[in-house]
Amino acid sequence: MPHIAVGEIDLYYETHGAGPPALLISGTGNDLRRSFPDRSPLNKVCTTTHFDQRGLGQSAKPDTTYSMADYADDAAGLLDALGIAEAVVMGVSFGGMVAQNLVARHPGRARKLVLACTSAGGAGGSSADLLALSKLPVAERLAASMAIVDTRLATAPEGED
Repeated sequence: MPHIAVGEIDLYYETHGAGPPALLISGTGNDLRRSFPDRSPLNKVCTTTHFDQRGLGQSAKPDTTYSMADYADDAAGLLDALGIAEAVVMGVSFGGMVAQNLVARHPGRARKLVLACTSAGGAGGSSADLLALSKLPVAERLAASMAIVDTRLATAPEGED
């Protein structure tokens, strides 16, 4: 599948299925080479566009700090480049934060918004420096990713063990 120019970067994307357009925005560390978008059950009901966000997978990795606005604008730019005026937008984990920013920054682009395993983000910023992670050798990147997951799972709500 192809790369497409979005603003000043190239994004890798895949489109599968048939039906109304849908944009799936994945979470931290996703790489389409590992997630098999051609096998997604969503493809049975939607024409689903999956993409590697900037700094991840086969998309460009600009040597700069990325903002949530950059990620949201990339998603809107991808829709523009593909000629999609409006889509069902689905965001998972970090992708859910991106999806919320997409809807806020680009009203009218989401026919529906589906959020899973996400939050609105906040002043604390993202839980991982994706640019720094992407530059690590594979073994170190895996260890760092597991450490991030461990901190997320180790924190129980206040008053619980």
